[in-house]
Amino acid sequence: MTKNKQTFSIRETAEILVPDIFGRRNYLIALGVSLVMFTMIAVLYPKLPRSVPLYFTMPWGEARLASKMALYVLPVISMVFLIFNLALGRLSTKLSPLLPRVLAVSTVVVTCMIMIALIGIVQSLIL
Repeated sequence: MTKNKQTFSIRETAEILVPDIFGRRNYLIALGVSLVMFTMIAVLYPKLPRSVPLYFTMPWGEARLASKMALYVLPVISMVFLIFNLALGRLSTKLSPLLPRVLAVSTVVVTCMIMIALIGIVQSLIL
């Protein structure tokens, strides 16, 4: 008599979600960059002033400022974008083989752009 053991494997789950190695690598890069952003904000949080420039489309002055806690919005946006594109890429696999790859690459590009914005904000305040 054999028992059917059901165990969770992250590798198998990743292969099911993103069967393409190229796409999986891009999503892992985006996830890593997002985690670096969370870590960077957490480490530098005590050194930041109470208000940081975040809203660059607003007129010059106090309208651009937000509390330093609002910096966490940047990596959260990155993670939401990653999850949305991952789900959309999974659903569109049957429609087109190219669309999931484009979504994976766009996830990395957007995440890196958000990281550059965060570095610019922190650099202007600390250095």
